Amino acid sequence: MSATKNKGIKIRDDVPIPTKTPPRSYPFDNLEVDQCFIVDCANQKQVKSLRSQTARRNKNDEGRRYVARVVEDDPNKIGVWRVS
Repeated sequence: MSATKNKGIKIRDDVPIPTKTPPRSYPFDNLEVDQCFIVDCANQKQVKSLRSQTARRNKNDEGRRYVARVVEDDPNKIGVWRVS
C-alpha cells in the first residue's frame, strides 16, 4: 500500500465531538382521534421538518394516522390532527 498525501489536512485530538441538538418533540403520542396540536413554525425548514415527522409517524405508528395542514391562512402555522 502506498501512503497518501494529507494535502495540508492536520489530524487533531483536541477537538471534542459537538453535542447533537435534540429534535423537537411533538405530542403525537398524546393525541386522541380528532384532536390536534398547532405549531407556529419559525421558518419553512421547520414546516418541512414537521410535515416529514408526520409522514414518518404514518408509516411507523400502527393504527394511527395523522394529517398536517396550514392553519389560519398562515403558511408558518401548521396543525397536526390524529384522524385514526
